[in-house]
Amino acid sequence: MKKGLLTFLFTILLLPFIQQCFPFITSAQLNGYIDYAANTEFSWTKWFDGSYQQGKEKYCNDWTGFRPDLVRLSNQINYSFFNRISSGGGYIGLNNCLFFFNYIDAYNGSDFVGEPIIFKKLVMLKAIQDTLAHLGKSLIVVHAPNKAFFYPECIPEPYRRQNPANNLQSYLRIGDSLGINQINFNGWFVSMKNTSKELLLSKQGTHWTNYGAFIGGDSLVRYIEKLRNIQMLHPVCYGITHTNKPSNPDADIADLANLIFPVADETFSYPNFTYIEDSTKKKPRIVFIGDSFVVNMLKNWTLQGVTTDWQFWFSFKYVLNSNNPNVSSGSPLIEHFDWQDEIDKTDCVVLMYTSINLCIDRNNFGSGFIEQEYNHYFPSAND
Repeated sequence: MKKGLLTFLFTILLLPFIQQCFPFITSAQLNGYIDYAANTEFSWTKWFDGSYQQGKEKYCNDWTGFRPDLVRLSNQINYSFFNRISSGGGYIGLNNCLFFFNYIDAYNGSDFVGEPIIFKKLVMLKAIQDTLAHLGKSLIVVHAPNKAFFYPECIPEPYRRQNPANNLQSYLRIGDSLGINQINFNGWFVSMKNTSKELLLSKQGTHWTNYGAFIGGDSLVRYIEKLRNIQMLHPVCYGITHTNKPSNPDADIADLANLIFPVADETFSYPNFTYIEDSTKKKPRIVFIGDSFVVNMLKNWTLQGVTTDWQFWFSFKYVLNSNNPNVSSGSPLIEHFDWQDEIDKTDCVVLMYTSINLCIDRNNFGSGFIEQEYNHYFPSAND
Protein backbone atom coordinates (compact mmCIF):
# COMPACT_ATOMS: atom_id res chain seq x y z
CA MET A 1 0.00 0.00 0.00
CA LYS A 2 2.75 2.45 0.99
CA LYS A 3 4.83 1.51 -2.04
CA GLY A 4 1.82 2.01 -4.30
CA LEU A 5 1.11 5.43 -2.83
CA LEU A 6 4.76 6.43 -3.16
CA THR A 7 4.81 5.26 -6.77
CA PHE A 8 1.64 7.24 -7.50
CA LEU A 9 3.03 10.46 -5.97
CA PHE A 10 6.34 10.03 -7.77
CA THR A 11 4.52 9.54 -11.07
CA ILE A 12 2.46 12.70 -10.48
CA LEU A 13 5.64 14.67 -9.81
CA LEU A 14 7.26 13.32 -12.97
CA LEU A 15 4.29 14.03 -15.25
CA PRO A 16 5.16 17.71 -15.96
CA PHE A 17 8.72 16.69 -16.92
CA ILE A 18 7.44 13.88 -19.15
CA GLN A 19 4.91 16.25 -20.76
CA GLN A 20 7.64 18.81 -21.39
CA CYS A 21 9.98 16.31 -23.02
CA PHE A 22 7.41 14.05 -24.71
CA PRO A 23 4.11 15.98 -24.94
CA PHE A 24 1.23 13.52 -25.02
CA ILE A 25 -1.63 15.93 -24.17
CA THR A 26 -2.33 19.28 -25.81
CA SER A 27 -3.12 21.91 -23.19
CA ALA A 28 -5.18 24.98 -24.12
CA GLN A 29 -3.02 28.09 -24.11
CA LEU A 30 -3.48 30.81 -21.52
CA ASN A 31 -5.40 33.91 -22.56
CA GLY A 32 -3.82 37.34 -22.73
CA TYR A 33 -0.37 38.50 -23.74
CA ILE A 34 2.33 36.20 -22.38
CA ASP A 35 5.98 36.70 -23.22
CA TYR A 36 7.31 33.14 -23.22
CA ALA A 37 11.06 32.89 -22.68
CA ALA A 38 13.19 31.54 -25.51
CA ASN A 39 15.67 28.77 -24.86
CA THR A 40 19.21 29.94 -24.18
CA GLU A 41 22.34 28.44 -25.67
CA PHE A 42 25.18 27.40 -23.41
CA SER A 43 28.45 29.28 -23.40
CA TRP A 44 31.17 29.55 -20.80
CA THR A 45 30.76 33.33 -20.74
CA LYS A 46 27.04 33.01 -19.94
CA TRP A 47 27.84 30.30 -17.41
CA PHE A 48 30.27 32.42 -15.41
CA ASP A 49 28.21 35.63 -15.52
CA GLY A 50 25.07 33.72 -14.48
CA SER A 51 22.95 34.67 -17.49
CA TYR A 52 22.76 31.08 -18.75
CA GLN A 53 21.33 29.83 -15.45
CA GLN A 54 18.83 32.69 -15.26
CA GLY A 55 17.70 32.24 -18.87
CA LYS A 56 17.44 28.46 -18.53
CA GLU A 57 15.44 28.79 -15.31
CA LYS A 58 12.92 31.14 -16.95
CA TYR A 59 12.68 28.91 -20.03
CA CYS A 60 12.05 25.79 -17.95
CA ASN A 61 9.47 27.63 -15.86
CA ASP A 62 7.59 28.94 -18.91
CA TRP A 63 7.63 25.63 -20.77
CA THR A 64 7.03 23.20 -17.89
CA GLY A 65 4.63 20.47 -18.91
CA PHE A 66 0.97 21.21 -18.08
CA ARG A 67 1.93 24.75 -17.03
CA PRO A 68 -1.26 26.36 -18.52
CA ASP A 69 -3.42 23.81 -16.71
CA LEU A 70 -1.56 24.31 -13.43
CA VAL A 71 -1.86 28.12 -13.74
CA ARG A 72 -5.61 27.80 -14.30
CA LEU A 73 -5.89 25.47 -11.30
CA SER A 74 -3.98 27.93 -9.09
CA ASN A 75 -6.08 30.86 -10.34
CA GLN A 76 -9.30 28.94 -9.70
CA ILE A 77 -8.26 28.12 -6.13
CA ASN A 78 -7.45 31.79 -5.47
CA TYR A 79 -10.77 32.89 -6.98
CA SER A 80 -13.00 30.29 -5.32
CA PHE A 81 -11.45 30.22 -1.86
CA PHE A 82 -9.74 33.61 -1.46
CA ASN A 83 -11.95 35.84 -3.65
CA ARG A 84 -8.95 37.00 -5.64
CA ILE A 85 -8.15 37.25 -9.35
CA SER A 86 -4.54 36.28 -9.96
CA SER A 87 -4.10 37.43 -13.56
CA GLY A 88 -5.53 39.92 -16.02
CA GLY A 89 -5.96 42.84 -13.61
CA GLY A 90 -9.66 42.24 -12.90
CA TYR A 91 -11.47 43.08 -9.67
CA ILE A 92 -14.23 40.97 -8.14
CA GLY A 93 -17.36 42.96 -7.34
CA LEU A 94 -20.58 41.73 -5.79
CA ASN A 95 -22.76 39.01 -7.36
CA ASN A 96 -19.83 37.54 -9.33
CA CYS A 97 -19.50 40.73 -11.37
CA LEU A 98 -15.98 41.47 -12.59
CA PHE A 99 -14.60 44.98 -13.14
CA PHE A 100 -11.44 46.73 -14.16
CA PHE A 101 -10.95 49.23 -11.38
CA ASN A 102 -10.50 52.27 -13.65
CA TYR A 103 -14.15 51.85 -14.72
CA ILE A 104 -15.17 52.23 -11.09
CA ASP A 105 -12.91 55.30 -10.81
CA ALA A 106 -14.71 56.84 -13.80
CA TYR A 107 -18.08 56.06 -12.20
CA ASN A 108 -17.37 57.48 -8.76
CA GLY A 109 -15.47 60.50 -10.06
CA SER A 110 -12.16 59.81 -8.38
CA ASP A 111 -10.42 60.45 -11.75
CA PHE A 112 -12.31 63.74 -12.38
CA VAL A 113 -10.07 66.17 -14.31
CA GLY A 114 -12.09 69.31 -13.60
CA GLU A 115 -14.46 71.35 -15.76
CA PRO A 116 -11.93 73.97 -16.94
CA ILE A 117 -9.91 71.26 -18.72
CA ILE A 118 -13.07 69.71 -20.19
CA PHE A 119 -14.45 73.08 -21.31
CA LYS A 120 -11.20 74.03 -23.07
CA LYS A 121 -11.07 70.74 -24.98
CA LEU A 122 -14.73 70.91 -26.00
CA VAL A 123 -14.43 74.52 -27.20
CA MET A 124 -11.68 73.33 -29.56
CA LEU A 125 -13.82 70.38 -30.62
CA LYS A 126 -16.77 72.67 -31.34
CA ALA A 127 -14.57 74.82 -33.58
CA ILE A 128 -13.44 71.68 -35.43
CA GLN A 129 -17.04 70.49 -35.77
CA ASP A 130 -18.14 73.83 -37.24
CA THR A 131 -15.20 73.86 -39.66
CA LEU A 132 -15.94 70.34 -40.86
CA ALA A 133 -19.63 71.19 -41.23
CA HIS A 134 -18.65 74.16 -43.43
CA LEU A 135 -16.72 71.65 -45.57
CA GLY A 136 -19.76 69.36 -45.82
CA LYS A 137 -18.53 66.88 -43.22
CA SER A 138 -20.00 65.68 -39.92
CA LEU A 139 -18.28 65.21 -36.58
CA ILE A 140 -19.96 63.01 -33.97
CA VAL A 141 -18.93 62.21 -30.40
CA VAL A 142 -20.05 58.82 -29.05
CA HIS A 143 -19.84 58.03 -25.34
CA ALA A 144 -19.63 54.25 -25.16
CA PRO A 145 -21.05 52.39 -22.12
CA ASN A 146 -19.18 52.01 -18.84
CA LYS A 147 -19.93 48.77 -17.01
CA ALA A 148 -19.72 50.44 -13.58
CA PHE A 149 -22.67 52.69 -14.48
CA PHE A 150 -24.56 49.63 -15.73
CA TYR A 151 -23.95 47.47 -12.63
CA PRO A 152 -23.59 49.98 -9.76
CA GLU A 153 -25.26 47.52 -7.39
CA CYS A 154 -22.29 45.21 -7.89
CA ILE A 155 -19.73 47.80 -6.79
CA PRO A 156 -18.74 47.36 -3.13
CA GLU A 157 -20.17 50.13 -0.96
CA PRO A 158 -16.89 51.99 -0.19
CA TYR A 159 -16.38 52.70 -3.94
CA ARG A 160 -19.87 53.97 -4.82
CA ARG A 161 -20.22 57.65 -5.71
CA GLN A 162 -17.52 59.20 -3.56
CA ASN A 163 -17.41 62.30 -5.78
CA PRO A 164 -20.61 64.09 -6.89
CA ALA A 165 -18.96 64.99 -10.22
CA ASN A 166 -17.42 62.77 -12.88
CA ASN A 167 -15.90 63.31 -16.30
CA LEU A 168 -18.75 61.78 -18.28
CA GLN A 169 -21.54 63.94 -16.88
CA SER A 170 -19.42 67.09 -17.36
CA TYR A 171 -18.57 66.17 -20.97
CA LEU A 172 -22.25 65.54 -21.69
CA ARG A 173 -23.51 68.73 -20.06
CA ILE A 174 -20.84 71.06 -21.46
CA GLY A 175 -21.00 69.35 -24.86
CA ASP A 176 -24.75 69.89 -25.03
CA SER A 177 -24.40 73.53 -24.05
CA LEU A 178 -21.86 74.09 -26.86
CA GLY A 179 -23.98 72.28 -29.45
CA ILE A 180 -21.62 69.35 -30.03
CA ASN A 181 -23.11 66.39 -31.86
CA GLN A 182 -22.96 63.61 -29.29
CA ILE A 183 -24.58 60.28 -28.52
CA ASN A 184 -24.84 59.06 -24.93
CA PHE A 185 -24.82 55.29 -25.35
CA ASN A 186 -23.91 54.94 -21.67
CA GLY A 187 -27.18 56.52 -20.56
CA TRP A 188 -29.16 54.67 -23.23
CA PHE A 189 -27.83 51.27 -22.18
CA VAL A 190 -28.47 51.98 -18.50
CA SER A 191 -32.07 52.94 -19.36
CA MET A 192 -32.56 49.59 -21.16
CA LYS A 193 -31.00 47.46 -18.42
CA ASN A 194 -34.30 46.17 -17.00
CA THR A 195 -36.24 46.05 -20.26
CA SER A 196 -33.86 44.54 -22.83
CA LYS A 197 -34.48 40.87 -23.52
CA GLU A 198 -30.87 40.49 -24.67
CA LEU A 199 -27.69 40.94 -22.64
CA LEU A 200 -26.12 44.36 -23.27
CA LEU A 201 -23.11 44.14 -20.92
CA SER A 202 -22.03 40.95 -19.23
CA LYS A 203 -20.78 40.38 -15.69
CA GLN A 204 -17.77 38.57 -17.14
CA GLY A 205 -16.69 41.22 -19.65
CA THR A 206 -15.83 44.90 -19.72
CA HIS A 207 -17.07 45.95 -23.18
CA TRP A 208 -20.56 46.03 -24.56
CA THR A 209 -21.55 42.57 -25.72
CA ASN A 210 -21.60 41.62 -29.38
CA TYR A 211 -25.34 42.27 -29.30
CA GLY A 212 -24.81 45.63 -27.61
CA ALA A 213 -22.25 46.64 -30.24
CA PHE A 214 -24.69 45.54 -32.95
CA ILE A 215 -27.56 47.76 -31.79
CA GLY A 216 -25.11 50.55 -31.00
CA GLY A 217 -23.77 50.44 -34.55
CA ASP A 218 -27.24 50.55 -36.09
CA SER A 219 -28.23 53.44 -33.81
CA LEU A 220 -25.11 55.34 -34.88
CA VAL A 221 -26.17 54.87 -38.51
CA ARG A 222 -29.59 56.31 -37.73
CA TYR A 223 -27.94 59.32 -36.07
CA ILE A 224 -25.75 59.89 -39.16
CA GLU A 225 -28.83 59.65 -41.37
CA LYS A 226 -30.62 62.35 -39.42
CA LEU A 227 -27.57 64.59 -39.12
CA ARG A 228 -26.69 64.42 -42.82
CA ASN A 229 -30.27 64.11 -44.09
CA ILE A 230 -29.55 60.91 -46.01
CA GLN A 231 -30.77 57.31 -46.04
CA MET A 232 -28.33 54.47 -45.39
CA LEU A 233 -28.51 50.71 -45.34
CA HIS A 234 -29.55 48.91 -42.15
CA PRO A 235 -28.90 45.28 -41.18
CA VAL A 236 -31.69 42.83 -41.83
CA CYS A 237 -31.76 40.49 -38.82
CA TYR A 238 -33.12 37.00 -39.51
CA GLY A 239 -32.65 35.52 -36.06
CA ILE A 240 -30.63 35.59 -32.85
CA THR A 241 -28.51 32.72 -31.58
CA HIS A 242 -28.62 32.32 -27.80
CA THR A 243 -25.89 30.47 -25.94
CA ASN A 244 -24.17 30.40 -22.55
CA LYS A 245 -20.78 30.12 -24.27
CA PRO A 246 -19.45 33.64 -24.88
CA SER A 247 -17.56 34.72 -27.95
CA ASN A 248 -14.78 37.25 -27.66
CA PRO A 249 -14.93 39.81 -26.10
CA ASP A 250 -18.17 39.09 -24.21
CA ALA A 251 -16.25 37.59 -21.27
CA ASP A 252 -12.90 39.27 -21.73
CA ILE A 253 -12.17 39.91 -18.03
CA ALA A 254 -12.98 36.30 -17.13
CA ASP A 255 -10.90 35.10 -20.09
CA LEU A 256 -7.88 37.05 -18.89
CA ALA A 257 -8.36 35.63 -15.39
CA ASN A 258 -7.62 32.16 -16.85
CA LEU A 259 -10.01 30.21 -14.66
CA ILE A 260 -11.36 26.69 -15.09
CA PHE A 261 -15.04 27.39 -14.48
CA PRO A 262 -17.27 30.24 -15.73
CA VAL A 263 -17.63 33.16 -13.34
CA ALA A 264 -21.35 33.65 -13.96
CA ASP A 265 -24.21 31.90 -15.73
CA GLU A 266 -25.29 34.26 -18.51
CA THR A 267 -27.09 33.91 -21.83
CA PHE A 268 -25.38 35.69 -24.72
CA SER A 269 -27.12 36.85 -27.88
CA TYR A 270 -25.58 36.81 -31.36
CA PRO A 271 -27.60 38.39 -34.18
CA ASN A 272 -27.70 36.71 -37.57
CA PHE A 273 -28.00 39.47 -40.14
CA THR A 274 -27.25 40.58 -43.66
CA TYR A 275 -27.43 43.71 -45.79
CA ILE A 276 -29.64 44.02 -48.85
CA GLU A 277 -28.07 46.31 -51.44
CA ASP A 278 -30.10 49.34 -52.47
CA SER A 279 -28.65 51.81 -54.98
CA THR A 280 -30.85 54.60 -53.58
CA LYS A 281 -29.11 54.47 -50.19
CA LYS A 282 -25.98 56.48 -49.40
CA LYS A 283 -22.71 54.96 -48.22
CA PRO A 284 -20.64 57.73 -46.62
CA ARG A 285 -16.94 57.44 -45.87
CA ILE A 286 -16.33 57.27 -42.11
CA VAL A 287 -13.22 57.78 -39.97
CA PHE A 288 -13.42 56.37 -36.45
CA ILE A 289 -11.09 57.59 -33.71
CA GLY A 290 -11.40 55.92 -30.33
CA ASP A 291 -10.68 53.08 -27.96
CA SER A 292 -11.37 49.36 -27.76
CA PHE A 293 -15.15 49.83 -27.86
CA VAL A 294 -14.74 50.70 -31.54
CA VAL A 295 -12.80 47.47 -32.04
CA ASN A 296 -15.78 45.48 -30.79
CA MET A 297 -18.21 47.30 -33.07
CA LEU A 298 -16.04 46.99 -36.18
CA LYS A 299 -15.32 43.32 -35.52
CA ASN A 300 -18.94 42.29 -35.11
CA TRP A 301 -20.78 44.76 -37.27
CA THR A 302 -20.32 44.59 -41.05
CA LEU A 303 -19.38 48.20 -41.80
CA GLN A 304 -18.74 47.32 -45.41
CA GLY A 305 -22.53 47.20 -45.74
CA VAL A 306 -23.09 50.84 -44.81
CA THR A 307 -19.98 52.69 -45.97
CA THR A 308 -17.87 52.81 -49.12
CA ASP A 309 -14.77 53.05 -46.96
CA TRP A 310 -13.81 53.21 -43.29
CA GLN A 311 -10.72 53.97 -41.31
CA PHE A 312 -10.18 53.35 -37.62
CA TRP A 313 -7.41 55.26 -35.89
CA PHE A 314 -7.07 53.28 -32.69
CA SER A 315 -6.19 55.74 -29.89
CA PHE A 316 -4.98 58.01 -32.71
CA LYS A 317 -1.93 55.79 -32.94
CA TYR A 318 -2.65 52.84 -35.26
CA VAL A 319 -4.29 53.07 -38.68
CA LEU A 320 -6.76 50.25 -39.31
CA ASN A 321 -9.18 49.65 -42.18
CA SER A 322 -11.09 46.85 -43.91
CA ASN A 323 -7.83 45.49 -45.35
CA ASN A 324 -6.00 45.75 -42.03
CA PRO A 325 -8.65 45.46 -39.29
CA ASN A 326 -6.50 44.18 -36.40
CA VAL A 327 -3.70 45.83 -34.44
CA SER A 328 -0.38 44.06 -34.98
CA SER A 329 3.30 44.85 -35.02
CA GLY A 330 2.89 45.69 -38.70
CA SER A 331 -0.02 48.11 -38.31
CA PRO A 332 0.74 51.54 -39.81
CA LEU A 333 1.31 54.28 -37.25
CA ILE A 334 -0.65 57.52 -37.45
CA GLU A 335 2.60 59.52 -37.25
CA HIS A 336 3.67 58.00 -40.59
CA PHE A 337 0.27 58.46 -42.21
CA ASP A 338 -1.19 61.51 -43.99
CA TRP A 339 -4.26 61.50 -41.77
CA GLN A 340 -5.25 65.07 -42.63
CA ASP A 341 -5.61 64.07 -46.27
CA GLU A 342 -7.93 61.28 -45.14
CA ILE A 343 -10.01 63.79 -43.13
CA ASP A 344 -10.27 65.95 -46.24
CA LYS A 345 -11.68 62.99 -48.19
CA THR A 346 -14.08 61.58 -45.58
CA ASP A 347 -17.74 62.40 -44.89
CA CYS A 348 -17.93 61.65 -41.16
CA VAL A 349 -15.52 61.69 -38.24
CA VAL A 350 -16.69 59.67 -35.22
CA LEU A 351 -14.91 59.99 -31.87
CA MET A 352 -15.95 57.04 -29.70
CA TYR A 353 -14.63 56.58 -26.16
CA THR A 354 -15.78 55.03 -22.93
CA SER A 355 -15.52 57.24 -19.85
CA ILE A 356 -12.25 55.80 -18.50
CA ASN A 357 -10.52 57.52 -21.42
CA LEU A 358 -11.93 60.92 -20.52
CA CYS A 359 -9.33 60.94 -17.75
CA ILE A 360 -6.28 63.06 -18.47
CA ASP A 361 -3.70 60.54 -17.27
CA ARG A 362 -4.89 57.83 -19.69
CA ASN A 363 -5.33 58.05 -23.46
CA ASN A 364 -7.39 61.18 -22.91
CA PHE A 365 -10.44 62.02 -25.00
CA GLY A 366 -9.38 62.34 -28.64
CA SER A 367 -5.93 60.88 -27.93
CA GLY A 368 -4.30 64.06 -29.26
CA PHE A 369 -6.42 64.34 -32.43
CA ILE A 370 -8.44 67.31 -31.15
CA GLU A 371 -5.38 69.40 -30.35
CA GLN A 372 -3.61 68.59 -33.64
CA GLU A 373 -6.70 69.15 -35.76
CA TYR A 374 -7.44 72.43 -34.01
CA ASN A 375 -3.87 73.61 -34.67
CA HIS A 376 -4.29 72.64 -38.32
CA TYR A 377 -7.43 74.73 -38.82
CA PHE A 378 -6.51 77.54 -36.43
CA PRO A 379 -2.69 77.85 -36.45
CA SER A 380 -2.79 81.48 -35.34
CA ALA A 381 -4.63 80.52 -32.11
CA ASN A 382 -1.31 79.53 -30.55
CA ASP A 383 0.57 82.66 -31.62
